[in-house]
Order: sequence, then C-alpha cells, then structure tokens
Amino acid sequence: MLHEINEISVMIWLTLLGRPNYLIYSALIGEFGSPEGIYNAHLSSVRPESLRQYEKALNAFGDPKIASAAADIYFKAVNRGMKLATINDADFPYRLRNLPSACPLVLYYYGELPGGDEEGDERTAAIVGSRHCSVSGEANASAFSYALARAGVYIVSGMARGCDGAAHAGALKAHGKTAAVLASGADVIYPPEHRNLYNRIIGSGGCVLSESPPGTAPAKQLFPARNRIIAGMSDAVIVIEAAKKSGALITADRAVEADRLVFALPGDVRNPMAYGTNELIRQGAICALDVSVVLDELGISEEGAKPKKPGNGFAMGLPFPQSAVMNAIIRGASDPDQIAALTELGAGEISSALTLLEIRGLIKSGSAGTYRASECI
Repeated sequence: MLHEINEISVMIWLTLLGRPNYLIYSALIGEFGSPEGIYNAHLSSVRPESLRQYEKALNAFGDPKIASAAADIYFKAVNRGMKLATINDADFPYRLRNLPSACPLVLYYYGELPGGDEEGDERTAAIVGSRHCSVSGEANASAFSYALARAGVYIVSGMARGCDGAAHAGALKAHGKTAAVLASGADVIYPPEHRNLYNRIIGSGGCVLSESPPGTAPAKQLFPARNRIIAGMSDAVIVIEAAKKSGALITADRAVEADRLVFALPGDVRNPMAYGTNELIRQGAICALDVSVVLDELGISEEGAKPKKPGNGFAMGLPFPQSAVMNAIIRGASDPDQIAALTELGAGEISSALTLLEIRGLIKSGSAGTYRASECI
C-alpha cells in the first residue's frame, strides 16, 4: 500500500497497472474523476467497469503488491534526488502531453524540463541518427545542433553513441539547452562513456529524463518507447543518418503520427547509412540541405530571433516550395518580389505555389498582385 498518498505516487501506481498507460488512465479518470478517486476505488476494492477491455490492468487494479511497489519507486526516486512530473503538472512538456494515446503519465528527471508552457516561444528539435554513423554523419549532427541551438532551439536526442551524442555536444558547444531521453532509468548512464556528457547536459540547464523508474537497466524493448517521447517532445525531428532498419526511423514514424515536422539529410545512394534518410525524403520528409531549411520551417528567420507564433507551411501539410511561400506570407511578404527575397525561389516556382495555395484557400489575392494569408490561418 502507498505509505504517502499524493498524486505523484498514485500516478506511479497507475503506470504499473499495464499498458497502454495513457488509455488505461483516461478510462479510469472517466469513471472516477481524479487520481485520488481512482486510488480510493482501489482501497474500497471496487472493480472498475472502465477496465473490462484491459483484462491485465483490471486484475492488477486490486493487487496490494503493486501499490507497495509504487511506494518503493516513489521513495527511491526522491532519495536519489530525482524530480518527478506527472501529466497533470504545469511543468510537464505540453507537446508531450498532446502526444496521441501514447503520453507517459510520469517523467523522472534531473535538470529542467523544456516547454512546460504552451504559450511559450521556445522551439524544440530532435536530432537523431545511427549509433554507427559515418564521420560526416557525426559532423552533421553536431553542426545542425550547434546552429539550431545558437538560434534558440532546444535540442532533444537519446544520448546514444554516434549521432545522438554529437547532437547533445553540438548544443552544449553553442551554450544551448538539450534534453537526453533515456531508454533506462534517468539515474542509469548509458552508454557509460557518456558520463561526462550526462553531467554537462544537466549542468547546462538542460535535462536527462525517462519514463522508466530509477534503477531500470537499458533494455531492447525500451528503445522504441523512448523514441516516441523524443518525437513527442519536439516540434521537428531531424534524421541525420539511418540504415534500412534503424531506431531513428522509428522516431520519424512516431513524429509523423504525432503530426510533427520531419526532416532528413540526403546522402550518397551507395552509403547504407543514407538509405533510411533518402527513403524518408522519397516518402515526403523535408530535404534538409542545410540548417536554414529547418529554421525557415520552424519560423525562425535569423540567428537568435524568437520563434514566430504562427504555424508553418509544412505543419499544414504543404510540400516544398508551397511551404516556403506560405511561410514567407505568414512572415509579412505580400508580393512575389518580397517572397523571392525571403525564399530565394525562382519566379516560376513562386507563381505556381501561389496558385496552388490560393486554390486551397490558404491565401487570398488582393489588388496589384498582392497576397495575404486567409483569416483561417
């Protein structure tokens, strides 16, 4: 039984009932109204009607050993100096809270979480790629991360060997903030050679976090779950290098499901580490020829500029160059010359994009060849 009844310990208990955590939690909230109400139902030996479709969770609901395990986890986290945030807390990353049906109920972390305020200006980008990346792949991960962090973007990755580690290092070099999402407990440093990186991330104002309880060892099945959190915390996912079967591609898939921007760096077709990124581009990911493409899609016009509140073209489902033209109009361009100055597109590309955007009702034409965004944008 829980020795200290508070929302955090109750939420930990709920994570132990079974998966999918969020759907089980939502079902119980619908029946009992609050975490406290759910736990009181457990204490009263109520058999929840809402869990009939989740047989394992239904059987676990009345098990006192699970409540005792949750208490142990809570005190272990506190004793190890961890911070905890639940989906109901104001500092829980709002992007992650809106992750469709896959939001973790509890995060264990050291440092400071990004993006707790939906009204905030902070943008986040995940940079991921192969653990066995090429020299150029590692350099690209570091360079993209450095440039984005210099522009105020919060960098998210998985602290793995290869591209992930380079992404964190690039953000730190730029004196930016970065979050490492682990496929282990937040107190378990993996890989072990990243101990210094782990400490620098926390010390720089970033964070190391996990949905797994303290002391959890890294395990194969935890990496795909970790990847959905990386995608869910981010406005955009940038895949640097990826083989045909790669965890980075799982992150990209989760990003698509969560309606996030997906970028991929093109590579030599003879390079097996470029197969995944080239395939993503073929499927419609934005081709990130350089970091300016990412900054433009995120609505950041120059180094150090605050992100703009309006949405961006790709988030509306627009391919390039329509997305670039839409971004330019959102940023104030009103005629083809002004659009060209912001996008460096040719006149033919701009004219075609304007026609398609007007057909879709996203822009309206005015007098003397001017354009503006529709009121619905």
